[in-house]
Amino acid sequence: MAQVNTYSGNNLGKGQLFASVDSAANDSDKTITVPAGKTWEIQALNITNVTSADVGNRQIVVIVTDGTNTLCTLNAEATQAASLTEYYLYTPKYGTAAEAPTGWHYIPLPVHTLPPGGTIRIYDSAAVAAGADDLTVVVYGIAY
Repeated sequence: MAQVNTYSGNNLGKGQLFASVDSAANDSDKTITVPAGKTWEIQALNITNVTSADVGNRQIVVIVTDGTNTLCTLNAEATQAASLTEYYLYTPKYGTAAEAPTGWHYIPLPVHTLPPGGTIRIYDSAAVAAGADDLTVVVYGIAY
């Protein structure tokens, strides 16, 4: 399953709430793309990474672009080992990155408005088990 975009029926003034989900299994490198005719104001990224038994430390990285230029690159503070399920929450609500011993990673997300063709790439920069780890990504925001 690739990227699926769901828009609410309610308008917030001029925008609509949306969630974009990529839950395809066996892939630790995902790119979410703003569709044609839409502009997205990103509010949060919710990421779940289920790692295989392949030994190695995974480093989750998020790269936000306007389709051409990199707007920001965000690294999780801590790495993730084999055979674990961990959760990553990127939101403007956090001023400082924080790691919880229970497998939660909280990372500040600068607010960005992305044009059509803008992208959010989420991946394991170590590529330990790119075809075996399961990375699920949900992007929340307001679409215009």
